[in-house]
Amino acid sequence: MEWKECPSFRKYVKAIDEKCFKIIKAINEKKSKNLSLIARETGMPPALVHYYYDKLARRGIIKLKARINFKKMGLMPVEFTMKIEAQPEKLEEELRKLEYWRNIARYYTSSQVFYHCYFTIPEEVKDRFKEAIYKIAEETGSEITDINWTPIDLPPKSNFKWFNERRRRWEFKWEEWLKENIEVKETKLTLDLEEEEKVFLDEPDIFILKKLEENAEITFKELATALGVTPPTIRYHYYKHLVNYGVLVGYEPEVYPYPKDLSTNLLAEIRIADKDKMKRFLETLNDKPFTHKIIVNPKENKATLYVYMIYDQVTNFIKALSKLKQMRTIDNYSVGMIDDKCKFEKTLPAELYEKGRWKKTI
Repeated sequence: MEWKECPSFRKYVKAIDEKCFKIIKAINEKKSKNLSLIARETGMPPALVHYYYDKLARRGIIKLKARINFKKMGLMPVEFTMKIEAQPEKLEEELRKLEYWRNIARYYTSSQVFYHCYFTIPEEVKDRFKEAIYKIAEETGSEITDINWTPIDLPPKSNFKWFNERRRRWEFKWEEWLKENIEVKETKLTLDLEEEEKVFLDEPDIFILKKLEENAEITFKELATALGVTPPTIRYHYYKHLVNYGVLVGYEPEVYPYPKDLSTNLLAEIRIADKDKMKRFLETLNDKPFTHKIIVNPKENKATLYVYMIYDQVTNFIKALSKLKQMRTIDNYSVGMIDDKCKFEKTLPAELYEKGRWKKTI
């Protein structure tokens, strides 16, 4: 039986139609979780937007996520890749002891095993952090193959563009994607590294951010109860500090276009020597149903992609990358299969923030 005939898939696609497309597009554009605002943007009645949003969230098709500017908080993003020669469990254990980790994922290429890691560390501990990860590599027989101190985390706008609502099926238009990469067009995307002015936050601000990362749909009343204050106090910190200072950038829907039991997670590394080609390539990923996370190293024109893919399209995705290389649109690529049992995420370590400063635990 093909996956298109699988009961879980048939049930899944019944929840998807044009109204869902409009809602997800509006959330991406407005970066808001205010469904009344989304209703005005889509021209749909608020009650209908609530109904469709709840259906999508209940079935796990979308998960709302808070988007935070960590640099404003005095935290510096860093990503690195480690090749594992032995002791993967020991390596994983040591990495997770470094308290400022955000994402750690083990993935397998055809011949090697790697960990991709994303941290947000206090700026003043950069040198100590570098020493710590190289020491871990030495002690576990691993090798740091890549490190990026200035990553740009691009929010992908994954959607249902390739879903044919009338036929109730996905149409994976890989040739169309290839053509997009060779069309000459101007790009609005910028990969400039901007200095961010650090702002002073207090402990309630950090508490709110952590709770929003755990559940972006938490209410002011629920936050107030958890913190032991009144809802107006939460509202003040939310708008006057987090929103006003540009720490809370907004919200984005993490989209799962296919049932999880029929899908897999990949990690792809793309290198492109030409910066304009890199920008065009990244823009073509922006509205595709397989892009989950994009981390860019603008100095080396390298992009790390977290890809959510239905099983039988993995080969076609790799074929498309191979053709892009043959066309000299990209210079090189590698694709690995993420081990979902060794894929971890962590929220903001609020317990390490005290009196306006992050503790130097590294």
